[in-house]
Amino acid sequence: MSSPHRSGAAHVLVIDDTPEIRLLATVLLEREGYKVTSADSGEEGLRRAIETAPDMILLDVMLPGMDGYEVCRLIKQDEALRDIPVIFMSAQDDVPAQTQGFTAGGADYVTKPLSVPVLLARVRTHVALHAQRRSLEGMFRDALEYAPDGIVLTDPQWRIVQANARTLELFGYAREQLIGQPVDMLVPARLREHHHQRRLAYADLHPGDLKLGVNTDCLRSDGTEFAGELSVGLLRTNRGPLLMTVVRDVTESRRIQQEMADSRQRLRDLAAQGDAMREYERKNIAREVHDELGQVLTALRMDITYASMKFGAADADLLDRLQGMRVLVDRAIQGVRNVASNLRPSALDMGLVPALEWLSGEFHRHAGIPCHVDVDTPSIDMPEHRAIGVFRIVQESLTNVSRYAQAKSVCISLRQDEGQLVLQIRDDGRGFDTAASARGGSFGLLGMQERALALGGELTVNSVIGGGTTITARLPLQPEPQGEDTP
Repeated sequence: MSSPHRSGAAHVLVIDDTPEIRLLATVLLEREGYKVTSADSGEEGLRRAIETAPDMILLDVMLPGMDGYEVCRLIKQDEALRDIPVIFMSAQDDVPAQTQGFTAGGADYVTKPLSVPVLLARVRTHVALHAQRRSLEGMFRDALEYAPDGIVLTDPQWRIVQANARTLELFGYAREQLIGQPVDMLVPARLREHHHQRRLAYADLHPGDLKLGVNTDCLRSDGTEFAGELSVGLLRTNRGPLLMTVVRDVTESRRIQQEMADSRQRLRDLAAQGDAMREYERKNIAREVHDELGQVLTALRMDITYASMKFGAADADLLDRLQGMRVLVDRAIQGVRNVASNLRPSALDMGLVPALEWLSGEFHRHAGIPCHVDVDTPSIDMPEHRAIGVFRIVQESLTNVSRYAQAKSVCISLRQDEGQLVLQIRDDGRGFDTAASARGGSFGLLGMQERALALGGELTVNSVIGGGTTITARLPLQPEPQGEDTP
């Protein structure tokens, strides 16, 4: 019969105190192509198992001195041997004996006198399963060893059991420098207490669970640090539960993220500066329009009035023309006032609350929609440029309400909460789909959100179709002090 082990004979260790059994098993197994060694006692069998690490063990139960059950238990306690399948051979075929064998760690149980076909079939099956398991374990070890991220296996006491090649590269250690050491050696001293607290979250992990995305700094052997992202999972292994920590070096991605954040902030600062310049120009234009053009028109109206009084009685046609001119001048004066108010309401000079009350009245007058202002204090203490930013957010909101909401009423509320200004604009209009609006590029909402961000706050929009819209902005009353970031 041809051997089933063309790439190398599998090794079977036979432990039995009966010479005839050892001889029979040896002849049968060698004929099948297996390599066979034997031992006549438990002590000798255990020694040969340690020396040769066979692929399978045939073990007699009744041995002089140390019996087969004890030999099996000692084999299963040895990390290098515990995966080797053990088939018990015994003249006892009762259930308690077999149960004891399986409890000791046996993979199978055959009774004497031995049935040759049964013995060979079971040996063949267990050798094949052992080879397959070792192959899979080898593939798993290779996958871990050559993974693109660092992988650290630790026992429940957080001592390092194994580390892959990427871990050695990331931290700058040789493998023997890590094995058996506490995993704390890979964490900066300032963060170790925090990591001890974080470990409590891993106590309820189950096999297959994974805690993702914990950001921390990691410590190299030379004392330098790098930014790491950790994911922790639990593995069930033949040596008990092990914690697997996947370490990814995110220094470069964090640098890119920081650059993007800095770039976005610079754009916001630039936009805020542009808004400030526009407000400054609006203020100057409003003043020029009001003071220069307004004064000229007022003087012209006074001259028309004088001419009407001086010459109107003598010439009725001239009086009619002068009265028509006065109407046109009055319209021009009103237009100047409207332009100046739209550029920069004079109410802003009296503070944010009066400006919002003026804006509410103007909105009611032009849109015909009642608008109520509710404030918890008559005075808001904040710098002028920040107050103008809040005013523009409300102004844009009311513009959107008048154009799209079909609302019957609007409420503007303003309150202070622990150094923050909380602004809400609520309407009872038809509402809209906020997600669709975001995809469609609603520049009005985007502009309000950017204004809020430029002021160091945030703006949220909640809307229900048919149920109205609420815009909420939370803004610091005073600008944040500029300084270094706190780690």
